[in-house]
Amino acid sequence: MPSRVIRNGPRKSAVNDLLSPAATETRAAIRTVLASWASLVADERRLNPPARDIGALARFLSRHAEWIASHPAAGEMVDEIGDLTRSARKVAYPNGAGRVRVGDCPTCNGELVVLMRNRDDPLPSEIVCTTAPDHSWPATRWATLARKMQQSQGGGSRHS
Repeated sequence: MPSRVIRNGPRKSAVNDLLSPAATETRAAIRTVLASWASLVADERRLNPPARDIGALARFLSRHAEWIASHPAAGEMVDEIGDLTRSARKVAYPNGAGRVRVGDCPTCNGELVVLMRNRDDPLPSEIVCTTAPDHSWPATRWATLARKMQQSQGGGSRHS
C-alpha cells in the first residue's frame, strides 16, 4: 500500500503524493546517506550542517566537492552514492525503461518523449509523440529529428 508523504512546507499541488514503500525507503536512505556525508564535511570544516532536506544536502555536498575529492573517504562516498543511485533507478524504472520529455513534436502540437529501454528489451529505444503515435523516431533517426526540431523552433517549415 502506498505511503502518504507529509510536508511541512508549501506544496506544489493540492493532491497528496503517493509513493510506494520501496520509493519511501529509498528516499529515506538517500537522505540518511547525504546527511551523514554532509555531517562529516561540516564537522571537519567547522561549518553549520545544512537542513536534512535532500536538495539542501546535495547542494551543500556539491559546493564542497573539491574538498571531498581530496578526502581519504572520497572513494567510499562515491561507492555509497553510486549504490543509492542504482537502487533509486530500479525503484523509479522497475522494468529498466525510462520516459523523459524531450520537446515539442515538429510535425504536430504534441509532446515528444524518449522511451529508453533495456538492452534485453525486444523493442528499441525511440522518441514518440504523445498526440500522434505514428510520429516516432528510432534511435538511428534522432539526429534527423533534432534538425527538424531546430527548424520548427526557428520558424522553418513544420512539414516533413
